[in-house]
Amino acid sequence: MNNSKNKLLMHTLVILGVMLPLQHAVSAELDFVKEGDVAYKPGHPIYDRWDKFYKIEQDQPEEAEKILVELGQLTPQDIKVWKSLTYLQIRLNKPNEAIKNVRKAELLAPQDQQLKLQEAYLLNQQNRNTEALVIFKNLSTSSDAEIATKAQQAVQNLSGSTVKSTFKDIYFAPSYESRYDDFIFPVKMRYGKNLEGGRAQVYGFLNLNRDTKSKGGVRPEIIDENAVTVGVGANYQPWQSLPIRAYLEVGGSYDLIDRNRDKFRESVVGGVTGYQEWYANPSIEQRTVWNDYFTDLYGNVASYSREDYNVIADLRLRSGLNVYRGEAGTVQAYGKLHTLADSKGENYNNLFEYGVGVAWQPFNYVPVKLRVERLYGDYFKNALSDGTENYNNTRTELVFYKDF
Repeated sequence: MNNSKNKLLMHTLVILGVMLPLQHAVSAELDFVKEGDVAYKPGHPIYDRWDKFYKIEQDQPEEAEKILVELGQLTPQDIKVWKSLTYLQIRLNKPNEAIKNVRKAELLAPQDQQLKLQEAYLLNQQNRNTEALVIFKNLSTSSDAEIATKAQQAVQNLSGSTVKSTFKDIYFAPSYESRYDDFIFPVKMRYGKNLEGGRAQVYGFLNLNRDTKSKGGVRPEIIDENAVTVGVGANYQPWQSLPIRAYLEVGGSYDLIDRNRDKFRESVVGGVTGYQEWYANPSIEQRTVWNDYFTDLYGNVASYSREDYNVIADLRLRSGLNVYRGEAGTVQAYGKLHTLADSKGENYNNLFEYGVGVAWQPFNYVPVKLRVERLYGDYFKNALSDGTENYNNTRTELVFYKDF
């Protein structure tokens, strides 16, 4: 009797051991043709494309790629499409296309660190090591020990080679200020050398500031600086864990309008500046309008010789929500606080403004962003010469920054 019970038990365990993997395989087969809560059945064009893809992906990878491209058009929110296309294009030695598609997968699952790690390896393969190193550094503190170990090793391998010996960058941010009915055109360009892996920099620079409303003459009306400044500079980051740099720039400044003074003046600027961003990056499944938030903080304190060595402090905080992220770029809505103060007590250099803004980056991987901000400000030292104590302003700004 006991033997028969034992045999029955053994047969049951064997059957379960066979059935469970089969059940898992069947569920996996069905799972690959799901998008959201909709399950596609045989005969459905989505199901049939996936079925054909799995049958030919090993022997006919080029045809399999075409199927995935079609699926991407039919089901753009299905992350399996972009993952499969990424790995297939790696096999086909198409790293640039693979980078584009792994980034599409990341948009759907921004907290998937395996995808970010794969993107970093692809960037490294294409010798885009500056971009790769940023990702590896972020992943080096991952809670996933395996990802953190791989990222730390990559940082160690790349740190000596990714920071270029020379650098160049450009910043261009034209804006329209409604309070002045004025267009302002600031341009900043640098070309220099990185020292100590980029911790220190020496460079030449050219700054141009021009606006459409300022006037020169006997009684000049100045809104922006309206000058060209050329010179050399140096900066240093004392603490590698903090994004703060001390800097000194020396050169000459030439006024573009008549300000009843010598048009050429020396320009010496020395100070401390810093910038930091924070992002929530929830997964696509958990993302709502209210939990995908961001914050950025900028500060600069410097002394300016052309302002008789006035020390001016500038602090700005923006915090808000990513209300849209997708193929059309990223749209942000935020609140803004901004304050300006100086050591000489000039009324126009001592203000506080607050308001709201909307920003749109139409291309997620192109450094162009359009901003519209509605701001309300108060002068907290003294009123302006015309009696103005507060103001409101609509600022429309196009920001472009690129380093090479």
